[in-house]
Amino acid sequence: HTAPVDKRAAARGLAAAVEEALAAAPQMPIAHRDDSPLPLVGPTPPVAQPGRPPMSQRATDVSGVLLAGGVASLPVGGSLALVL
Repeated sequence: HTAPVDKRAAARGLAAAVEEALAAAPQMPIAHRDDSPLPLVGPTPPVAQPGRPPMSQRATDVSGVLLAGGVASLPVGGSLALVL
């Protein structure tokens, strides 16, 4: 058997060891903030990203109409489901 250990004294010793280790550790910055002003508009032209090509204006319009039609059909479908 081991000798009985005073738990409070052991906890105080552990806390003191942690405080000592933290005090000895060098304080390194963990973040950097750059407050220099950014340009509102840059000279670089927009470039299409890799992957799917951007949609044309007509495709965007058709997509909006299809989405609106799908949303408009929800009340009709819900009412029909309640009736049946």
